[in-house]
Amino acid sequence: MEYIVAGGVTALFVILFLATLKKEREQFSHALKEDEFARYCKQIAEKLPPPTDGGKPVSLTASVRAVKRALKIPKSDDGELLRLQLVLEEGKESVLKLAKEDFSTLENLPQVNGTPRAVLIAETVLGSSRYIFSADRAKCAVDAFNAARTLTFSEAEALQKCFVFVLMRKLGWLAKRIDGIEKMKSAGEKIAGAPSFYARSRLYGSVKGRTVFSRFCADALGYDTEKFERCYREIADNTAEIMQNVLDSLENVRLYDFSVHYEPLVILSRYDAFSSATQECRAAFLKKLGELSAKENLDELAYALRLENYAKTGTLPPVRALRMPFGKGKSVFAPFKGDLLLLAHALTSPALMQLLFGEGSRGQSILKNAVIKNSFMPKTRTFCADFALSTDGDTLSVHPDFPEEILTAECVLRHKGVEHRVIFRRGEPGVEVNGTLMQGVNCVKLGKIPLTVTVTMPEKAKRGIEPL
Repeated sequence: MEYIVAGGVTALFVILFLATLKKEREQFSHALKEDEFARYCKQIAEKLPPPTDGGKPVSLTASVRAVKRALKIPKSDDGELLRLQLVLEEGKESVLKLAKEDFSTLENLPQVNGTPRAVLIAETVLGSSRYIFSADRAKCAVDAFNAARTLTFSEAEALQKCFVFVLMRKLGWLAKRIDGIEKMKSAGEKIAGAPSFYARSRLYGSVKGRTVFSRFCADALGYDTEKFERCYREIADNTAEIMQNVLDSLENVRLYDFSVHYEPLVILSRYDAFSSATQECRAAFLKKLGELSAKENLDELAYALRLENYAKTGTLPPVRALRMPFGKGKSVFAPFKGDLLLLAHALTSPALMQLLFGEGSRGQSILKNAVIKNSFMPKTRTFCADFALSTDGDTLSVHPDFPEEILTAECVLRHKGVEHRVIFRRGEPGVEVNGTLMQGVNCVKLGKIPLTVTVTMPEKAKRGIEPL
């Protein structure tokens, strides 16, 4: 008897849980202009509370099921519904391939109010652009979130998957619209065949008053459908447009490198050992940096700055290693603590980077000395092209300061709605405007006609050169 009571109580709790479970609803997009979008991103980023560790399930099961169900619907004789089916059919192969990917890893990302923060970024970008992926908007959104709190390496690494997740989820809702239109069409034709029979039926009660149903029902009864036709066509046009945007964006997102938005890379890419390492090696290094920064509850960018400052303090302590005979060669045992010094040592040479964070397969770098002496961490040589442009008084003047390694550069500026092209090159000093060589000119007047201004600098760089 007690088992029956226990089972009944459990069943009751399950029913209550399912009844009160909040159902996920479709998020409708709202197109924003560039300046509006920038403000929107900043507002969202600043209002977010600090993220917490992941935990809420992330799944596309319902979305994938909806897409597969829509793909199985027989081709319709209705022109608008058929158009939607054909749009979805075009992306069938890539969509079903993406549906097999594992998105459960997103559960482990830092979350805000139960949603991974990286997913919020994807929702912000896509939901404000009618699900058209834009690299510029992605950068704008990530910069805004980074300004509030730097994205972790795990988030930056998962951004591409987050964008795919949001796009696939939206595609699931669009597929449900196709399925819903097909059901409305079927219900309309069925009820129109026997109006009196279905007048008080549950089927009629669930669809009456809906525009799409009214359109098909009126058409089957031979009534005028004009007042329903326009609304139905708008629904079909909107669905087809967003669906095409989603399918195009799925391809574009897969080609975009989101790792460029991980801010510590600005610092770490200056080191030869890091920039020359394999992708897997760099990922392992950045993962360790994230773990160490989290242990100290420190922003990952701040931790990368600490690492850089540590390198500037002086030479690193040598690595103590124990050598032992091993056949005709030697085996080397070198202990490294999992701390800031580990990362600093890895940045001193590609060999140590590979040894500490590489995959360790055969034929890769091997330590040959018992004591590896480290100097300052070498940085990659960088070249900076610095030039200032002024348009005061509708007059263009430039002040280039280029190193000898840079031979040409080009930029486009907009002044009072007119775009002008400025080209820098090496050669005999002079200025050309729209192909005409100007003698004794130290400035160019800007007006309503687009200009191409070519500034020729001397072969050898001299600081403070002012051709204009």
